[in-house]
Amino acid sequence: MSSPLLGAMDEYYRVPTLALLSILVAVFAALYARSRTPRTLLWLIGWTLAITRLALQASAHGRHGVGLAVSNTAMALAALMLLGSLSPIFIKGKTEVLHLVGLALPLTLFSVLTSLHPSPGIFLRIIDCVSLIAAVVVAVHWSAQKHYLPRWFALSVALSLGGLCIYLALIGEYDLVLRLAHSGISLMTAVLVLVTYRRWSPGVIFTAAGLLIWSSPMVVDFLLHQGDPLWLLYLRAVNLMKVVTAVGMIVLVTEDELIRNETAQKRDRRVRAEMEQYSKLTVLASPNRDFGTDFDHVCEVISEASRFAQAAILLRSVDQQFRLVGRAGMEGALAGALDAMGQRLTPENLEVFRNRNHSVENGSNAVLDLRPFMAPGDDLEQLGFVRAHAIPMGTPGAGLHGVLLLNGLKAPDESLASEDLLPLELLMARLTAVHENNLLLRRVAQSEKLAGLGQLAGGVAHELNNPLTVVMGYAELIEESGVDDATRRNVAVIRSESQRMKHTIESLTRFWKSSPSEQTSISVEQILIDIGMLRKPELERVGIELEVVITRNLPRIRANGDQMRQVFLQIISNAATALQGSPTTQEKKIRISATATPDRVQVAISDTGPGFPHPNRVFDPFFTTKKPGEGTGLGLSLCYSIVREHGGEISAFNLQPHGAAVAIEMPVDVATNEVSVAGEVFSQ
Repeated sequence: MSSPLLGAMDEYYRVPTLALLSILVAVFAALYARSRTPRTLLWLIGWTLAITRLALQASAHGRHGVGLAVSNTAMALAALMLLGSLSPIFIKGKTEVLHLVGLALPLTLFSVLTSLHPSPGIFLRIIDCVSLIAAVVVAVHWSAQKHYLPRWFALSVALSLGGLCIYLALIGEYDLVLRLAHSGISLMTAVLVLVTYRRWSPGVIFTAAGLLIWSSPMVVDFLLHQGDPLWLLYLRAVNLMKVVTAVGMIVLVTEDELIRNETAQKRDRRVRAEMEQYSKLTVLASPNRDFGTDFDHVCEVISEASRFAQAAILLRSVDQQFRLVGRAGMEGALAGALDAMGQRLTPENLEVFRNRNHSVENGSNAVLDLRPFMAPGDDLEQLGFVRAHAIPMGTPGAGLHGVLLLNGLKAPDESLASEDLLPLELLMARLTAVHENNLLLRRVAQSEKLAGLGQLAGGVAHELNNPLTVVMGYAELIEESGVDDATRRNVAVIRSESQRMKHTIESLTRFWKSSPSEQTSISVEQILIDIGMLRKPELERVGIELEVVITRNLPRIRANGDQMRQVFLQIISNAATALQGSPTTQEKKIRISATATPDRVQVAISDTGPGFPHPNRVFDPFFTTKKPGEGTGLGLSLCYSIVREHGGEISAFNLQPHGAAVAIEMPVDVATNEVSVAGEVFSQ
């Protein structure tokens, strides 16, 4: 609206509009105090500037000089605040700056200079044109960014209006430049309202209609003369539209609040229903099962009840690799690719998930980027499974037991909130507790069973030892007497078998009481390296691959070195025997891995054989899977006794889909600060 026209008109019609807008600004202030959102803040600032503009127009102070400069600046900035509230795009660089700021600064400079100096000299004209060109450049750059509007549309409007503004500035029509800029910004804001909210509600209709009419005086200038009564009526209608626009924005805030409340109620109902489904899951710990839980069924329930169509659980096995133990909603190829990725993971490189070093933010929820864990040409990348919501299974003290991977978001148009993941986080905490209890139950059950067997063995050994000594004594007497050769051979057999029985009885007594042995500070790392160098050529000759992986700076333990070497060799020998009986087409591999926690050294010896038929009976005396006459079944029982004598734990597990592993945990020798020095990682 031009200054001459303002001077000729009766400006008192603006007073009711000014009063109503003042009340509405107070409402905006109350809304911002409640919600504290950037959009509400910009609306509050914009309408405060609009009131300032209206107040100055209604008085003589706003028609020239500083008052006119403030009025024109307030008009431009008010429109910019409303536009910036709907398109908050940042200019990237060393520091992020809103396009709103980049556009407001040169436009403010242009408004102030042209208002204070309506007929500037050459120097000020150059500054006016440079500031306007800078504003147009920022507007074009803003329009070229990815936002709600198509780029071709935003760029077309910015270039056409910007070019016209520069032309008007060159010919000295500064007032028309400001009015055209205001009309263009208001027009873009109206379009953004329609595109952003995408609904035909009263708030959207009032706001968009008000902004469109607010941006139309430049068009009406060509249709009506300034002295025409219809022109004056139209100006009053434009001022009234400011009130309608403000009311529409307040209604928008109310509508958004109602939508959020309705969405929250629906989410709460969905979360309660989901938690009810999870509460029906039977996840009781069982010492007789390798994992203790039917994870396939758990994943099926998650796929049905949660917002994700695909679910997979990777669980850390005793060989420190992650295996796919449950899945739902995915084909076999994808499941195989996930399992292959899990076998490449270690607790160390998966800890980046806890630190979120390889995750991207999606709202308030983290999405794990799987690409750092993939091999070149990984099938997961070919199948498009490169990111997934991930929920860890584990406790800070025990480390990461596993991870739940989720993908295939149902109703993707509805944003994912932290409340949607809460039931799954609670379920994973429950599964973690059950998994830890299962491991503990297995150890307790094994300890109690072998303790009973030890007492029985002690009693049997005591009762058999004396008669066996008598038998061996009489055998010697017969052998020393003058008997024929046939009798002497029979007596030799009696003595040999008696010696074997005596050795078996001595082995049984280890379950009854510990035998004293010299213990020193030893390096498990060095023992495993020596064993690897010793057994690798022998195993390779029979087609078995041996891999030894030891983490850096493995702590020393206090134990009898010869006995611990005997334990490791016995387990490796059993694994090699199992692999020799497996199909020739199957991979034959023994893997020895050694890791450490603050107070324990963990050694896992795994193989790719058929697995244990009864993992809970592996350490039972006389239990063997070999053919009769090929073994006594005391090898792993002795290993158990040796490990327990040293204060450690030993467990046996089956791996998925096939294979077996024996895990040994030994306490760290706290009396020494020595660490192994064999390098970062030893791998054969």
